[in-house]
Amino acid sequence: MTEEKNRINQIYDSLVDTEEPELNIREKEILHPEESAEDIGTESLKTTAQDKPVSGSALNYYDNREQNYQDLLSLIDDAEKELADLKFRKLLMESDFTTLLDYYKKIFVKEEESASAIAKGALMEYFTFELIKPLENHGLQLSSNEFSTWETKHFNLSYRLTNEDKICFSFMMPTSDGKLRSEKIKLMEVDPASMSVTVLDTAVLTLLKDCYYEHIYTSGQNSMFSREMNDVIAHMKELGFSFDKNLLDNSEPLDLDVQLKHQTPVDVLDQIFITTMDNEKYDFKKVGEDSYLVALDGNQTVTIKQDNLAHTSSLKLNTDRKNKSLIEFFGSYPFLVPLTITD
Repeated sequence: MTEEKNRINQIYDSLVDTEEPELNIREKEILHPEESAEDIGTESLKTTAQDKPVSGSALNYYDNREQNYQDLLSLIDDAEKELADLKFRKLLMESDFTTLLDYYKKIFVKEEESASAIAKGALMEYFTFELIKPLENHGLQLSSNEFSTWETKHFNLSYRLTNEDKICFSFMMPTSDGKLRSEKIKLMEVDPASMSVTVLDTAVLTLLKDCYYEHIYTSGQNSMFSREMNDVIAHMKELGFSFDKNLLDNSEPLDLDVQLKHQTPVDVLDQIFITTMDNEKYDFKKVGEDSYLVALDGNQTVTIKQDNLAHTSSLKLNTDRKNKSLIEFFGSYPFLVPLTITD
């Protein structure tokens, strides 16, 4: 029994080296504060991750990631706004006049909706096209040389938004020698809020002066301009716009007063007198102090009244039952044009 036990111990000793460090049992060491770090085992120096301070590189990483996150949100917001603007511009392309009018009021007049500058420009383009649509028959197209300008075969119409949210149309027409006059003549103001249009009589008087006095335009050009713009006026009335009496509209007889900022020169009155006396269909007579009546064919009349104190004069135009614009009227009686010339 004893021999067998000894044999088992020998076998155990041959399998296990009791001198291996891993199997040596050490007594529990007591560490003292005064011991240096070199005296402390590496295992005892380990600390948890929570106890470690965050490095500068880690702070930079989180700061950069937060900034990138905010930049990404900003890019997404910009992309969403751009997409919404593109959809709105597509909607404008598909809109009829009534819808465009509604958007015009919401964006420009009431400011209930916002739009990009590009979308506002597109809205003005489509809206003004609807206003002057009859000029399609005369080669209407956007100008490639002038900003916010429509071109036709015979004249150009520029448009701009005024501070009162109205649309101001100005025109330029080629001179009699084929050159385009650089000076724009303000023609009319369109007020979509009140659905009203004001035609500036000074534009008509300027046309007459440039034609018969300056010889910049021909009477044929003036007549053509009057016809085409009266097609536009008739169209705008169908859209629901109202017009005050003006010198361009030929939809009804002329029966209005024109106030002039000058007195009619005596030599002008003398020339009118001579012309009427040479034509049996006309007459010229004095009807009051500083008042004169020019009687024309078809019961049409022009009354001239001078104001010596204010150094002004007024014209009372009456075409009886004949529908005419002032351009058409004076085109038939060019000897009366000097009445409107202020120079």
